[in-house]
Formats: sequence, C-alpha cells, structure tokens
Amino acid sequence: MNSLRWDLSRSSAKVDSLGAILDGQGNQRILILCHNNPDPDSIAGAYGLSFLLNKKFGVRSSLGYGGVVTRAENKAMIHRLRIKMTSLTDIHSSGNQRIALVDAQPGTGNNLFSSREAPPLIVIDHHPLRKLSLKADFRDIRPNYGSTSTIVTEYLVAAGVTPTRSVANALLYGLKTDTNSLGRGASKADFSAFSYLSPLTNPRVVGWIEKPPLSLEYFEDFYRGLSGTILYRDVAVSYLGKIKSEAIVPELADLLLRIDCVCWSLCLAESNEVMILSMRSTSRKNKAGVVMHRLIGRSGSAGGHKESAGGAIPLSSMAPAERQELINKLISKFLTLINRKNSVPKPFVQSTEVQV
Repeated sequence: MNSLRWDLSRSSAKVDSLGAILDGQGNQRILILCHNNPDPDSIAGAYGLSFLLNKKFGVRSSLGYGGVVTRAENKAMIHRLRIKMTSLTDIHSSGNQRIALVDAQPGTGNNLFSSREAPPLIVIDHHPLRKLSLKADFRDIRPNYGSTSTIVTEYLVAAGVTPTRSVANALLYGLKTDTNSLGRGASKADFSAFSYLSPLTNPRVVGWIEKPPLSLEYFEDFYRGLSGTILYRDVAVSYLGKIKSEAIVPELADLLLRIDCVCWSLCLAESNEVMILSMRSTSRKNKAGVVMHRLIGRSGSAGGHKESAGGAIPLSSMAPAERQELINKLISKFLTLINRKNSVPKPFVQSTEVQV
C-alpha cells in the first residue's frame, strides 16, 4: 500500500475547474467513454461521473464503450444496478462531440477514441499519463491511486454530492476489483474511499454481483487452462486456445499467481479474432504493466500497473501457423523480459487420471 492520502482539497479544485470548463460548453450532452470491454472500475467511474455531472452541474450524459461485456460479474453489475450503457462500434469523427474518457486515455489503443483526431474534453484515469491526455481541456491522472472509482468518489465528496445507493454500490465494487479488495496497489486514498462508500451500499447486492451464476462454458475453459499450465521455475504460463468465456483469462491469471513459490503468471487465449493476454506479478524488480507494454509493442494494445496488466493483439489477418508462431514468440519474449529464458518447463498438472 502506498501512503498517498485522501486529497479532498485537490479534488475540490478539480471539481471547480470542471465546472468552469462545462460552463463554456453549452447544453450539449457529453459521451462518457469507457475503455473497450470495460471492467467494473471503468463502468463505475463512468457511472459516478455521469451522476456528478447531472447533480452538480445539470449536465446530461450518456455512457458508451467499445467491444463487449462478457464477464458474468460485469454483466451482473450493469443489470442489477440498472446502469444504462451503449455498446458502440465507433464514435463520430467530428470534433464538436464532447467526450469524457474514464479509466482510459487517448493513444493507448484500448478505446474507441484512439482513432479520433480532436482531443477529448475530459480525461480521468489512474494509469500512467499519456502525452495525448495533455491536450484535454480537463485532465486528472493519478497513477498512485488504486482505482478510478476512488478519484470519482473524491469528486463527489468534495462537491458535497452524496451518491445514491446504486452509484455507491458501483463505485465500491469498482474500487474492490481494481485493488483486489484493497490488497493490490491500494493507497490510503482508496481505503478512505472504501470507508466512505461502505455505509452507503447494500452489501447483499454487492455480494450478489461478486458471485453470479457461471455457465458450463466457463468451467470448460477453466479446466482446459488449468490442465495446460506450464511452470517455468517461479512462473506459470497458460495458453487456453479458443475460449468461449473471456472472463476466464484474468481470473486464471489471478489463480495461478496463488501457486506456492510462483511470482509471475501469464494467460493467453483467442476470442473473436483477438489474442487476449492477462499478466499478474508479485515481483519487486519488474512492473507487470511495463512488461506487458514491452511484450506486445506495436502489435496491439496494452495497459496495467505494477502487479497486474492486460493486452490484446488482433489476429484476423493471421493464418493458423502464424498464430501458433505468435504464441511461441510471446511466451519466449515474456520469459526473456523477466529473466527466466533458461528455466526448464514443467507441466503443472502431471496427470489427468482421476483416482477413485
């Protein structure tokens, strides 16, 4: 946990700055854009910002995202909390459309804004600053915070706006997922946000979102991923092939990191003509986010933090042989980046026979 504290004075100044910018924008609706295939923190941050814009400034907004929502928990969050979001294939190229990027930044390749020439109006994120974000009228980038939900929660408190139970539920769940229940990359600000939000939430609803029913396809993918895991000394790597449930990739990466003596995990899978990657680490020497960016390079999009990272590489133009070569290259390059190139591979599951 880093020592960065709850900073209401900073957030109060940011809210004032946001209000001044909105005053000069007229009554046009704002499109609040999550990153592609949004996770709970991105969804919650967008939902909370929409609530703030309406209650504090009387500004209307809509929520949009690229890609799909596949993870059972994320679907349950949107459905149970009645969050109105629209799946988009693109956004207008016109510079007149007002756009807020939440839990995302221009130039990262993981959101629909990446191909747009005009800068966004608003950028709020907790990932490292990207140069293109400097062109936004309003930006608040706090890489020392564990979640974007914490930033938006601070805005609400600084603005004197109490979130509804639905908004509080969303922000708490977004905060919990991005910090692994305050156990991963959480700052004191995240703990303060958690303490503030907890009395405003419905624990039963949050619990239901965290443990929704799972499909048989999920367990089929899970079994294949676990049985195909290879250990390279203290590194666990799993290629799942073509999957039916994208949710399994980050969840399996989380689980593999819990293997005794393992400090790195990498999971790869194919879904909808995209190679999906998820990385986890407890290493003090290398940051997962940095490793993921170097691993993917310009072939796709990547993002992450010290302990977790994700990425995606388009596959539509690749033949089967090229895809297999890509998998081998990614695993080899990953092991090289973390100095495990010469580690002897060992199957995690020695036998699939069931003893009765």
